[in-house]
Amino acid sequence: MIRLLDLSGWQGDPESLYEEVVFPLPPANRPYIFTNTVTSLDGKLVLGDLGSSAKGLGSAIDQQLMHRLEARADAVLIGSGTLRADTHLNYPEKLYRAVVTTSGDIPLNHSFFRDSRRALVFAPSHLPADRRHAIERVATLHLVGETRVDVQQLIEILHTHYEVRYLLVEGGGNLNFYFFEADLVDEVFLTLAPKVKGGAHLPTMVDGAGLPRERVAQLELISAYLEESELFLRYRRQR
Repeated sequence: MIRLLDLSGWQGDPESLYEEVVFPLPPANRPYIFTNTVTSLDGKLVLGDLGSSAKGLGSAIDQQLMHRLEARADAVLIGSGTLRADTHLNYPEKLYRAVVTTSGDIPLNHSFFRDSRRALVFAPSHLPADRRHAIERVATLHLVGETRVDVQQLIEILHTHYEVRYLLVEGGGNLNFYFFEADLVDEVFLTLAPKVKGGAHLPTMVDGAGLPRERVAQLELISAYLEESELFLRYRRQR
C-alpha cells in the first residue's frame, strides 16, 4: 500500500489503513454520516447483470478496508436491493444494521436478521399489514414517510432511539442519492477498481433523479492510497 496523499492527520503504516479513522465530532442533532462504495472506472457498482452484487468488483484489500470502516461506525444502512443481491453480508456484532425498503420485499431469512435486536427496517407507512407483521417477527420496524422513506425521520430515530453517532451508508445508488438530496453526507470513501463495465442501465454510486446544478455536492480529497492499480480515496464534504 502506497500513501499518495493524507490530509486527515493520520500518519500510521499504510498497511493499517482505516484501522483507525479520525472523524470530526458529529453534529448536535444527527450522526456524522459517511458512505463507502467500490466502483469501476466508469462508475458502475456491479460486474454482472442488473440486480447482482458487487462481488468481484473490488479486491480482497477492498473487502478488508470495507470491514475496517464498518468497525468504525455505530450503525450501517443499506437499501433493499443491496440486501437482496448479497447473500453474504457479514457485519460486526456491535453494529445496528438497518435496511430501507419501499415495498417490504426483502429476504427475511437473510443472515442480516440473525440478531433481531440489532436489525432495523425502515419503510413508508403505506406498507401492507401482512408485510409489516412478517418483518416485525425478525426486526424492529419503523414506518417513516408516506410513500417513500423519509431519511430525515430515519436519521432522527437512529440518533435519538439508538444513540448512533457515526452512520455508514453502503448504498446502493438510489439510497445514496436520498442522502445527498437531503444534504446529509459528510464524507465519501470510494474504492476505484481498475475495471470498465459499461451499461447505461446499471447502477452507479449515486443514482436517483439527480441534483440541480446549484445544489451539486462539492467535496475535498483528504486521502488517497494505492495498492497495485486500485485507488482508495477519501473525500470530505465542503460546508
